[in-house]
Amino acid sequence: MLDNLVEFASYWWFRYLMVTELYMCEKWERVTIHVIFMVLFCVFWYFNYSILLSITGLITPGASIADIMPNVQGQTLKVT
Repeated sequence: MLDNLVEFASYWWFRYLMVTELYMCEKWERVTIHVIFMVLFCVFWYFNYSILLSITGLITPGASIADIMPNVQGQTLKVT
C-alpha cells in the first residue's frame, strides 16, 4: 500500500517537473523557484482571505457602498 502511494507521488512529481521544465534546472534553482511559488501562493491566499472575503461578505442586495467602505462616507469625488 505504501509502495503504491510512493510510486504514485513520484510519478506525479516527475510529470510536474517535466511539464514545468524544472527537470533541466539544478537543485538550488528548483528550490528557489518553489520558494517563490510558495510565497506568491501565500500572498494571494492572504489577499483573498483578508480583503476579498471580507468585501464579498458585506455585499448583499441591500448593502450600500457606505456599508462596504465606511471610511469614504461623506466624502465627495472631484473630477478634474
